Amino acid sequence: MFLEIFRKFFVLFICCLSASYAQVADNVTAIELSATTFPIERPFTISVHIGNSETRPVLAFPDIPGLLKKGIQTTVTAPENNDKKRTNQVITQTYEARKAGRFILGPFVVKVNGEELKSEGAVLQVQPSARASGPSSTTLVGSTSSPGAAFLTLRLSKRVVYTGEGVGLTLSFFVADNYPYVLSFTAVDRQLQSIIKKIRPANTWEENRPINELKPKPVLIGGRKFREIRLYQSVFYPLTARRLTLPAITLHLSRPRPNIGPPTSEAETVAFTSRPISVSVRALPSHPLRGQIAVGSFRLNERLDKQRVSIGQSVRYVFAIEGEGNVAMLPVPSIPPKTADIDVFPPEEHHTVHHNGNQVSGRKTFTFFIVPRQNGSISLGNYFQWIYFDPQRAKYDTLRSQLQMQAGGNEALAEAKTPKPTETTLLAINAPLSLAQGQSIYAGVKELDSTHQPISVPVLIRAMANVLIVLMLLGMIFMFFKK
Repeated sequence: MFLEIFRKFFVLFICCLSASYAQVADNVTAIELSATTFPIERPFTISVHIGNSETRPVLAFPDIPGLLKKGIQTTVTAPENNDKKRTNQVITQTYEARKAGRFILGPFVVKVNGEELKSEGAVLQVQPSARASGPSSTTLVGSTSSPGAAFLTLRLSKRVVYTGEGVGLTLSFFVADNYPYVLSFTAVDRQLQSIIKKIRPANTWEENRPINELKPKPVLIGGRKFREIRLYQSVFYPLTARRLTLPAITLHLSRPRPNIGPPTSEAETVAFTSRPISVSVRALPSHPLRGQIAVGSFRLNERLDKQRVSIGQSVRYVFAIEGEGNVAMLPVPSIPPKTADIDVFPPEEHHTVHHNGNQVSGRKTFTFFIVPRQNGSISLGNYFQWIYFDPQRAKYDTLRSQLQMQAGGNEALAEAKTPKPTETTLLAINAPLSLAQGQSIYAGVKELDSTHQPISVPVLIRAMANVLIVLMLLGMIFMFFKK
């Protein structure tokens, strides 16, 4: 009987110990698939969750027969965990179904920082649309034109922006479906390094969206079918009101010679040159904080842990800013100066960034600790505000707190919660007076009650744990010698 009880306690102890060690893992990497049954309008995604990573790895996602790769989205999160900042990433590959039907995603492997992640794959069931669906090709927006069947182009999401407003830049190569040559992109990586240096504007903050694969995407230009190969995509935020000028760039690709004359296996190098473009940058309207505020479209999401707090007790206040803009560089809300009402401690910060084409959005959270110093109702809107410039409305706006906090309360209730002094406490307080009157230091000893001794719960738990460990060790020794 004793042996059976010991075995159960021993297994329980080992399980708890293993669970505690399993919960401290901080580098979690996993593959996540979206719903395998979905309508044709909804994309299918494969996401790779990377924990505690400071670098952006290049991932090779699998090809799915019958589905077209549409793009890769990267989400970066820097949460607070035990006072340590950790950067978590979610890299998502989006697929678009060309038609309804049943498709097979076979088992695949994704390498992340030298580690291989395996997935068993899935069976994808694409349901037809309720409405008539057109072709999967998209139409290129813009005035891009070229007399040739293949050309290189730089595109901007906006031609005029304010200082601090994001402008998307995309470098793409277009080739017609009936182009009579097979182009080689094997040496593009080395060319892109020098090309990006030329087109990257000075005095700007860049949010780059990495392109891992050169996959063609069908588009329509003037009713003609092309394939777009995106080479570079990024969002720039001008720091000064100076015009951004991007020069013409040249890309060299190899192709076989045309089938005219005697046959030959030699290849020729063809140069494709883009047109120069520019962006007009406006200065922000006059404002006392014009060079210190953010530019974009934002909203406030706030939270207060407790509405009623006691004097001198701290409370957590979360001031979260969400929206589209340079989220990583959002400034801290104005901290109120030291007042007689509250004390505010500097905030803890963490942010999440989403890259979606030519837009960068996300969330930045500022966590404050507030300590009230006087009784009464405190309106946080008088202390916490965040000024920004909205380029869509071309005006300044302020995100102001809408929460209120009640500090203190009923004085009678506070007195009731205050422990009343006992006779022993009064005796200890009056002891110095007795000494001052010449009495002995042992005065009042007979009135002290030494029969009641307080019990320390942590000490009791520690003693029980020590006894349990000793019993387990004795049991192991007994079982060893018994065998």
